[in-house]
Amino acid sequence: MKKCLLRIALLAVLIMVGNQALAWVGMPTPRLHVDGRYLKDPHGNIVNLHGVGITPSPWFNGGHVGEWRWHDFDVEGALAYNNSVIDVLSDPSKGWYMSYIRLHMDPHWTNTPGCTPDAHELPNCFNVDRFIKYLDEVYIPLAEHAISRGLYVVIRPPGVSPHVIGVEDDYNYAEYLMTVWDIVSSHPWIQQQEEIMFELANEPVQIRLADGSVGANTQPHFDVLVEIFQPIVDRIRENGFHNVLWIPGSGYQSHYKGFAVNPILGDNIGYAVHIYPGYWGGVRNYERFRQAWDENVKPVADFAPIIITEIDWAPDGVGAWGDGITGVAGGEGFGANFKKITDESGNVSWNLLMVENLLENGDPDGGIAYGGNPEACGYPTFHWWQEYAGYEYPRPHFENRSISDNGNGTFKNPVIYGDFPNADVILVDNMYYMLSSSKIIAGGLSLLKSNDLVNWEYAVNPLQRAESAHGEGFYSDLIPNGLSRISFHEGVFYIVFNTDNNTYILSSENPEGIWSIDELDTYYDNPVLMFAEGNKYMIHGAGDIMLRELNEDFEAVGGNEVIIGFRDYDFYGTRAYIIDGQYFITSGNVSTGSQIVFRSDELTGPYEESVLLDHTLINSVAIVETQTGQWWSLLSYNHEELGQLPSLYRLEWNDGWPSVRIVSEIMGNMQKPRVGMSFFPTALSTNDNFRYYQLGAQWNWYNSVNHSNWSLFERPGYLRIHTGNVVDNIGDAENVLTQRVLGFKDNDKSYATIRMDISEMVEGDVAGLSILQNPYAFIGVMVENDQPKIIYNNNGTIDIGSEISDAYIYLRIIVNRDEKKAAFYYSLDNEDYIPFGIDFELGFDENLSFANRFAIFNYATIEEGGFVDIDWFSTEEVFNEDMFYDPNFVGYTEDQLILESLSVESSNITMMTGSSRSLNVSALYQDGRVENVARRADILNSSPDVVRIVNGQIVALKDGVANITVTFSGELAGSETIYFDVNVTTFPLTNELFNPSIWESGTFDEETGALITGQWGFGGWTYDQGLDLSDYKYLVVKLKQPTTSGASFRIFNETSYWSTPYSYVVGSATEFVVPLQHMYKVVDGQQVKLDPKALYIIGFWSHGGIPIYIDDVFVSNSDEYYVDIPNSISEMDKPVLSDDDIVDVYSISGVLIRSSIYRRDAVNGLPGGIYIIGNAQKGYLKELVNSNRY
Repeated sequence: MKKCLLRIALLAVLIMVGNQALAWVGMPTPRLHVDGRYLKDPHGNIVNLHGVGITPSPWFNGGHVGEWRWHDFDVEGALAYNNSVIDVLSDPSKGWYMSYIRLHMDPHWTNTPGCTPDAHELPNCFNVDRFIKYLDEVYIPLAEHAISRGLYVVIRPPGVSPHVIGVEDDYNYAEYLMTVWDIVSSHPWIQQQEEIMFELANEPVQIRLADGSVGANTQPHFDVLVEIFQPIVDRIRENGFHNVLWIPGSGYQSHYKGFAVNPILGDNIGYAVHIYPGYWGGVRNYERFRQAWDENVKPVADFAPIIITEIDWAPDGVGAWGDGITGVAGGEGFGANFKKITDESGNVSWNLLMVENLLENGDPDGGIAYGGNPEACGYPTFHWWQEYAGYEYPRPHFENRSISDNGNGTFKNPVIYGDFPNADVILVDNMYYMLSSSKIIAGGLSLLKSNDLVNWEYAVNPLQRAESAHGEGFYSDLIPNGLSRISFHEGVFYIVFNTDNNTYILSSENPEGIWSIDELDTYYDNPVLMFAEGNKYMIHGAGDIMLRELNEDFEAVGGNEVIIGFRDYDFYGTRAYIIDGQYFITSGNVSTGSQIVFRSDELTGPYEESVLLDHTLINSVAIVETQTGQWWSLLSYNHEELGQLPSLYRLEWNDGWPSVRIVSEIMGNMQKPRVGMSFFPTALSTNDNFRYYQLGAQWNWYNSVNHSNWSLFERPGYLRIHTGNVVDNIGDAENVLTQRVLGFKDNDKSYATIRMDISEMVEGDVAGLSILQNPYAFIGVMVENDQPKIIYNNNGTIDIGSEISDAYIYLRIIVNRDEKKAAFYYSLDNEDYIPFGIDFELGFDENLSFANRFAIFNYATIEEGGFVDIDWFSTEEVFNEDMFYDPNFVGYTEDQLILESLSVESSNITMMTGSSRSLNVSALYQDGRVENVARRADILNSSPDVVRIVNGQIVALKDGVANITVTFSGELAGSETIYFDVNVTTFPLTNELFNPSIWESGTFDEETGALITGQWGFGGWTYDQGLDLSDYKYLVVKLKQPTTSGASFRIFNETSYWSTPYSYVVGSATEFVVPLQHMYKVVDGQQVKLDPKALYIIGFWSHGGIPIYIDDVFVSNSDEYYVDIPNSISEMDKPVLSDDDIVDVYSISGVLIRSSIYRRDAVNGLPGGIYIIGNAQKGYLKELVNSNRY
C-alpha cells in the first residue's frame, strides 16, 4: 500500500535505517505478549529480539580478559561501563542494532561479602538485604538505561542452578527462586515497565525425582521442573506482573520436549534455551543441528515462542565458550546453521552470551570481537542484526487509547468511555464478562471480558459465532431490541435476548467459541433466565414481574406466576440474583429513572421492596461480587449523544439490602476493585487495517446488511463495499459499517479517519465517513458527471466541493465530546487536512437505542455496480500503516480459509506405553495448502486413561486402545470429522517401534521376530516418558528358539544406556520371567533394588551377528507364572544335575524366573540370593548366588 509521509515531529523521533526500519535508539518498546507460538506487539506484528548478556561484575566486565574496568562494589563504575556498552550496541550510527539485553542480577552484589559459594555461583551465600539494596542501586538503573535506549530487558536471577535440583534439594533452590522473583515482581518500578521480562532460572542441569534418582530428559524430570516453576509463575502473576516469562529447560537449558506434554500454564509463557556447538553431541552441520533442534526444542517451539539466552562460537574456542565456526547455512559449521534453523522456525529471539562476543575484549571503543573474523560470532552477528532491523520489530502504541485505569491502583469512571447500553456482568473462573446490546444494529450483541472490572477488551460477538439447525451464520444479523442478559450455570454460559417478535437463548461452554442458539416458543418481555432449585425459569414482564418454568429444551412448562405485582410504573432492565440463599430482583422504574430492588426468601415471593439507586442519569444497574468478597455495581450512565457509559461503583449492604451511593462527581477517580491480583491497563480496539479475514469485534452493521456486497477477500488488505440497493440517503443504505465513538481521559477529541480508493465509483455513487444518529452528517465523495467531488451532508443539507483527481482520498471526522460537536475534513496526502462543511451539533434520538457512531458507507443513487476500497480506519491523529504494521503483508484468499479435507497419517496408530509422539492432523485447504491442525482441532478421546493428547502430542499412558474423534472447521467454511485408533502396548514387535540399534547398528525383522544386534550391541525399546510397571508382578519373555548369541535381557531405570541395568543372562532359555518387584542391580559392589515405577530402556544385549528370535514380551499378574515349591527342600531327594540338563529356575518365594534353560546357564546374570533349580523328573535344589555372573 502507498506510503504516506509522516509528520516532521514524528520523524525526529523515529530515525530511519536507510529505507528499512526504525533505528534502535528510541525504538518503540510497547508491551509484548505471547500469541500462540509468537511474540507479538500490541498490533499483532511478530517480534523477534536480538541482544547480548549484560553481567555487572568485575570479572565479567573485563577481569576475565585482564582488563579490570572497576573494582569491589563501585556502583558508579559498574553503571558507567555497562551503560557505555549498551550505548554502543544500540547505536545505528556505529552499525549496531541490538533490541534487548539479558540482565544478570549477578551474585557479586547479592552474596554476603567473604562468603565462599559451594561451587560456581551457587546460592548458599545469597543475602536478601543486599539483593534488595542493589536491585535498586544497580540492576534497575541498568534496566532503566537500556529502556531509554529503546531496548527490552530480560532479567535472570543471581547465579546458576545447582547441578541437581528438585522440589526439595540440597539448596532449597525452588524456595530461593521464589524469594528472588517475589521481590522482583513486587517492585513498583518493575511492575510499571512494559519492556521487562523474566527468565526464571539459569541452566538447570539434572533433576531429582521423588525416588531420589536424577536425570534430565524424561517426562518425570520435566514434571518436576513444572512443580518448581509453576508456583513461581503463579506468585509472579499474583503480584501483578503479567509480562512475558521465559522458562528454562534441563541439561544446561538444552532439553524441552517434556514441556510439550506438561507445559507451564498461564498467559505470556515462552521458553528460554541455551545452545553451544558442543550441545546435543556436537551440532556442527545442518543435518545434525536440525535433527537435534527438532528433537529437543521444536516440540515447544511449535506452540510457544523461544528465546535463546546463551550462544556463542569461535574457531578453537578462543575467547568463546563454544568451539565452532560460522560455516555455511545448510552445510558444515555452527553459526550459519543456527541462523538458518531459527529463521525457519520464525519465532526465535536470541542473544550472545557476553559483550566480549561482540566487542573486542568488551571494549566499548574497540572493534568487532575476534578481530572481525567472519568465522567467529561477532562479525556475522553484527551483519545479521542489521538484516533483522528491517523486519519483525515492534511498533509503537496507538496514542488514542480509551483507558480508565490510572496505573496506580485507581481508575476514573466511566470504565468504558463509549456506548454499551444496559450492560450486564458476571464473574466466571476469575474472568468478568460484560454483555451489551443495541437496537437497529445487526448482530448487535457485544460480549467483553476483563480480569479486574476496569480494563475491558472484546471477547466475541456471540451472534457471529452462533450455530443452529439452520447452520452457522443464519442468525448473525439478528437485531436485538436493546435488552440482553448473561448467566452461567454448571459449566455453560447463557444469553437471553429479544428481537421485536421473538425470544432467543444462546448457550456455550466457551464464551469465545461457538454458541448454540434456540428460538423459544414464547415471547418474553424483559426476560431473565434463572437457575434455581434444580430448575430453569424465565423471569419476565414489564407491568407485572412473572415467573415461568422451562424444561430442558427451554419450552414453557405450565403458566405464568406473578411474583411481583403491578406498580404505578413499568419495570425495565430486570435482573435476578441468588445471594446467601435469598432471591433478589432488580429493575428500573421507568417513571422516575430510579433502580428498585426486591428481596424474598422464596423464589415465588412474597418480595419486599427497597431503593437500589436513585439517580436519573443511570439507566440500569448490574451487581457482582469479586473474588475477595467486595461487591460492585456496573452502572449504565446516560450521556445521551455519547451513549450509556459503563461506570463502576461500590455496592453497599445494610440490613441485608444492597444500595449504590454515587459520589458528587460521577466521573471521579476511585480505588480499583480488589480481585486478588493486579493487571495492566488495556484498551478496546478501534483502528483497523482490514488485513484479517474477519471484521474486528469493534464493528457492527447498521440496520440492513447484504453480505454479498462487501468483502475482505476481493482485495486483500482492504474492505471493499459494493453499492447495493439504489437509495437517496444513508439511512436506507445497505452495508453501513459502524463503531462506537470512544472517549479518552486526557483528550476531549475523538478522531475517525479513513483512506479510501474511489477509482471504481460510478455515476451517482456516494461514499464516505459519517457520524450516525438522528440527525446525522457525513463527509464523502459523490460522482457527478463522471467526476468525483467532495460532498458534505448535514442531515440532508448538502454542500458540494472541489473535484478529486486522485484515486485515494483521506476523510476525517473530529468529535469534540465536551462541546458535543463534530468537524469534517479531507486530505489528499494524509498530512494537510482541509476542513469542509460547518460544525455539526451532535443529536440523540432515543428511539434508535444507540449513541452517535462513526460509520463507513457506500450507496448508489442511480445504478448499482460501483465499489470503494477502504484501506484503513484509524482513531489516531497521526496514522500511517507502516508506522504500526508490518508492510510485508500477504493477504488472505477465500480458498486459503475453506477446508477441503481432513486426514491423519494412519487410521490405526501403535505406540509404546510410556512414549509420546507428535500427532499430525492434515488440513487440506482449497488453495492446496496443507497445515497440521492437531493443536487447533476439537479432539474427543474415548480412553483418556490410555492416551492423553496435549499440544499436538499423544502420550501413551497404559496398554489399551483409544478411539479418537477429530473435528476441524476451516476459518471461513468447511468442516470435517475423522476417526482413528491409538493402540498402546508395552513391548511392540514392529519395525517402527522396536529399535535394534540402541547401541551399535543392528537389524530387526517383524515377520520373523529376528533381532541381530551389532557387535556387543543392544536392541529393544526406549521410553522417553518413563515406563511404570509397578502394578505388575512379572515380565515374561518368550523366544521362538534358543539363541547362541550370548544374549542378556536388560532393564534400565535410568535414561543413560551406560548406567547399570538389571541383567538376566538368557543362555539357552526359550522362556523366562523377570520378577518386577524383586529386581536388583549391582552398583559400586552393592546390591541395589531396582524400582519398576520408572523404567527407560528395556531390551536384549548380545555378542552380535547371531539372531535372537523373539516370540513375545509382556507383563502379567497371572498366577500361571507362580509355582508352588515344597516348603522343605531338605525333604526332597538331592538331585544330581548335569550341565546339559534342561531346568527351571525359581525365586525362593516360588516365582518362575527361567524355564527350559541349560543347568550351566541357570543362574548366570542373576542378582545375589537363593534360587531353586531343577525339573520335575530329577527334582530341585537350592543354590546360593553371591552376585551377578556373566
